[in-house]
Amino acid sequence: MRVTAMSPEQIMDQWEALRAVKNLMGKYVNCRLLNRVEDLWPLFWSKTMPDVSLGLNDGYYVGPEAIQGYFQAVRDGNMKKAKLLQASLPDRLGSLSDEKLYGVGPFHVHPLGSPVIEVAEDGKTAKGIWHCMGAYADVGTDGPSSSWLWGYYAGDFILEDGQWRIWHLLFLRDVDHTCGESWAEPERPREILPEFAAMAEYRVPEPTVKKTLWTLYAPRRPHLAPPRIPEPYDTFDHTFSYGAEGGIL
Repeated sequence: MRVTAMSPEQIMDQWEALRAVKNLMGKYVNCRLLNRVEDLWPLFWSKTMPDVSLGLNDGYYVGPEAIQGYFQAVRDGNMKKAKLLQASLPDRLGSLSDEKLYGVGPFHVHPLGSPVIEVAEDGKTAKGIWHCMGAYADVGTDGPSSSWLWGYYAGDFILEDGQWRIWHLLFLRDVDHTCGESWAEPERPREILPEFAAMAEYRVPEPTVKKTLWTLYAPRRPHLAPPRIPEPYDTFDHTFSYGAEGGIL
């Protein structure tokens, strides 16, 4: 918690930090939208904290190598999907180079809403949580598909060399269901199409900390409270962490 009154200069610094963290996450999800997965690590993540982490529904990717490995696998998957689409649509995509072909197919829209952002009194760290109500297109063994995607982003941020960067980030999917179908019903089995059967081989690396952080919505799923909302704090030692060692999920 905060224990001292802030000077006008500190208040101005707080507002500038709030704006920077908000813009950082806006740029992050826009890079995801544009399939610029290779830019996520170099542009947005801390380069000084060895315990950087990315938490998804099935666990945490902890450390620079794990996070970069996950993003590289996503990028490789995007290229694989684009190549399969090119082979199935030669009249429309057959002449495209790999550079122009990349990004055809997958399309992730992660709008951020209901932000709660707190900057530490010492100005060195910040915390934030956002509700995401979006959608995405993808390519699987059944070919192209579209899905609703609702969930949460939550993160810890750190100031490095005058730039705010991600320290720990959670992306927890709450609703992930095919468009045009009831969320209250299980996903319908889908036919494997021969021209997309190779997608059965595609995998991302396993999380370094395998742990169920969130389960998708189902009619009989027990109630899940949202991730903990940030509260005012003075230093990071006096608040919780969204990282793998935080123990809040």
